[in-house]
Amino acid sequence: EREAEKLSTRWLTEHRVDIRGLNDERQEVYRDIAEMSAEPVDIDLAQPRSELQASTAIREMDGTETDLPRFEKHLMCDKDGLFPASFNDWEKKVLATELARPDCVAWYRNPGRGSESLGIAYAADKTFKIMRPDFMFFALDQTGKIVVDIVDPHGIHLADALIKLQGLAKYAERHAASFRRIDAVAVLDDAYRVLDMKEAAVRDAVFAAAS
Repeated sequence: EREAEKLSTRWLTEHRVDIRGLNDERQEVYRDIAEMSAEPVDIDLAQPRSELQASTAIREMDGTETDLPRFEKHLMCDKDGLFPASFNDWEKKVLATELARPDCVAWYRNPGRGSESLGIAYAADKTFKIMRPDFMFFALDQTGKIVVDIVDPHGIHLADALIKLQGLAKYAERHAASFRRIDAVAVLDDAYRVLDMKEAAVRDAVFAAAS
């Protein structure tokens, strides 16, 4: 199995450009192979091309349905330029704050799985698991170039909060150049706090933390 993994990793690396030239269906096959690796490997994120089948309403306990709020600027907006979604209070606050920025041009609600989702490995119980940051925001910088921000509002009360944060810090350490911002957001003492994972001192503190 170790030798097979070495061989598949070498082939995937050697033929990365050729694979990127295939159609979406064939590329997905190679992503599935890469995801079988016992160790975390970098996999190119696929651009979402098909419309998400998002729910447009929620069913209440009494059987009635309530339309979901709809938001502008999502990458997979409907014909009206809007996207239906349901968020908790933290997520609503983050989304409203980011959409209010004058340079914001688009956003993406990172799905819970699949090749169109950004997954970040973190160590847990001598194995690896995947965390998926909630949001990716796209902005126009002063040169006219599109830049990407990862913003992840996450509860600090959960048992796996620290190891997920350390996984995000490790990812930022390796891939900081690909993003304008990599921010972890939490509510502490009724105030929203941000950890800037592109700052080395912040990452060092996260790695050193015990709780």
